[in-house]
Amino acid sequence: MRIGIVSDIHADAAALRRALEDMPSTDMLLCPGDAISEYRFCADTVELLRRAGVVCIQGNHELVLFGGRNPAYLQKCRDTFAAESLDFLAQAPLRRELECGGARILMVHASPWEPHDEYIYPGSARLKQFADLSYDLVCFGHTHVPFVERAGSVLVVNPGSPSQPRDRDRRGAYAIFDTETRQAAIHRFCLS
Repeated sequence: MRIGIVSDIHADAAALRRALEDMPSTDMLLCPGDAISEYRFCADTVELLRRAGVVCIQGNHELVLFGGRNPAYLQKCRDTFAAESLDFLAQAPLRRELECGGARILMVHASPWEPHDEYIYPGSARLKQFADLSYDLVCFGHTHVPFVERAGSVLVVNPGSPSQPRDRDRRGAYAIFDTETRQAAIHRFCLS
């Protein structure tokens, strides 16, 4: 089973479309949060995710919108967008545990310990602690810096961002995880 992972879209429907067009065939798609921006809801982005059957969680930007920090903007969204678009993300959990193709997967936005506030980069000392978790794959986003690392038997994947890369490579990014080989790879594509 091949699983596509795309995170930190930040309401950029065009970048999401390019990522999905570039992505090889997958059996499932995951989005570890920040499909929207905290003050910019994009119904096109959400509809693309919804129609593609993407399994989503809330990131820190969804938390701002749906967590009561900006009730006036949420009301404006409710007045402007279809209820099913808002509900698709409003009802998404803060974390998901999945079993797919025999692989145990944890999807969080920032980290298993701090779901919305921690920044884990490649080579971070915190990565060693992933080895203590009982998953085959832990995927998260938040930093917009893509990487694949192994901590013990746990594969740790940050797919980066299709719209706002924050590493030295200005191309958009996503990841593919293969449940049979238990391997993942980062894929890059041109934003323009």
